[in-house]
Amino acid sequence: MNGIINFVRFITYSIAAVAVRKSWNWLTADIDPIPGTKKFNSELLNAEAKYKRLKRKKEKYDKTL
Repeated sequence: MNGIINFVRFITYSIAAVAVRKSWNWLTADIDPIPGTKKFNSELLNAEAKYKRLKRKKEKYDKTL
């Protein structure tokens, strides 16, 4: 009987740990990186590249109208 209780406790703690980890990742994912860091620079370059790509697409679309 003690083995079954330990197994249920293990499963419960495992599920709780996954839930806490996923909720923590969800909470911290929206925080912007600190300016001047490598992560900030990479995100800035990605955003600028996306902006330029979409701007070129829009200009190309506007020419077709």
